[in-house]
Amino acid sequence: MKFECPQCKKQYEVPDDKLPPKKKVSFPCLNCKERIALDLEAMRNGEAVAAETASASKEAAGDTAPTAENNGDFRKKILRQLKDLPPMPQIVFKARSLLSDPEAEMRDLSALLESDQAIATKVLKLANSAYYGLSGKVSSIRHASSMLGFNALGQLISMVGSSSVLGKTLKGYDLDSAGAWRHSLMTASASRILAMRKNPELENDAFAAGLIHDVGKLVLDRHVDNRKEDFERLTEGGRNSMLAAEQHILGLDHAEIGFEVCNHWNIPESISTAIKHHHQPSQSNDDELSYIIFLANSIANVAKALEENESMMAQMDGIDAHMYMIDDDALTFLEMTENDVPDVLAEARQAVDNLSEEMQILAA
Repeated sequence: MKFECPQCKKQYEVPDDKLPPKKKVSFPCLNCKERIALDLEAMRNGEAVAAETASASKEAAGDTAPTAENNGDFRKKILRQLKDLPPMPQIVFKARSLLSDPEAEMRDLSALLESDQAIATKVLKLANSAYYGLSGKVSSIRHASSMLGFNALGQLISMVGSSSVLGKTLKGYDLDSAGAWRHSLMTASASRILAMRKNPELENDAFAAGLIHDVGKLVLDRHVDNRKEDFERLTEGGRNSMLAAEQHILGLDHAEIGFEVCNHWNIPESISTAIKHHHQPSQSNDDELSYIIFLANSIANVAKALEENESMMAQMDGIDAHMYMIDDDALTFLEMTENDVPDVLAEARQAVDNLSEEMQILAA
């Protein structure tokens, strides 16, 4: 989307997927610091009309042709490919179930870990690392479990179980493995923090859902890569959001395919529903977890913008300049204000740094 400062006339171009799904936003101009107020609804409606007109012109000129991506055949093909996905280790789901059970005890989780030698070995390695200051002192899973704590152990299981599946380079989306994994960890951490503020009972589900919220991209990546030129053309300069571009070239998007992946893996409905609506929580029938993952994903995107110095918006003064990415309706639903976001972001960043250090220990 293109716009300019009304005071100094400095021009900006911001990708649509970086703008919130709300009607109006405002932020300071980089040049003169005057606040720029935008009526996004009116601007989007204007661009939609222009896009429809351009599409009609192309069809009249014979420039477009029906493809498999535009009908149900391609969707069926995608769903058939789910069987080729690497399985999510069952211990992740069993651990999640235990963590959700208020009557479960540490010994139950310890017994579960002892049933999976690979993860048990990693837990012992982490417990004996300098990170926890217990080098050489932890000899059993039960001891390690008591030292790490119930929730920390559950998060570790989710990370270890998911890293081999999620830590992939996504060429179609221009995401290297490190970037994709960090975004997953950031969203998971922010989700857990938001859940603790809104509904602590959702803490473990929020972390798990945040961790795998973009799993649909794993399935769609090679198809997006095959249509990379079209995808880049559609998203260039923020003319369309990523989801809109996926729908245009494939007839579906990564959120709905993520829902199908969750069903394939027999992931609980509460998590699969949140993943399905993590870009459009207003369609979730007021599902708390959907709003939590949506806002956590937005906060993770703010963090990424702040870290990317080459980004136009990242050159603004601090997080306040990036609040245009945060949806007011989601904040209201979760009983938060814009003033809460910096604290959540800072806490999530620290959590990601800690989690990354843990994963480095395990990889060593």
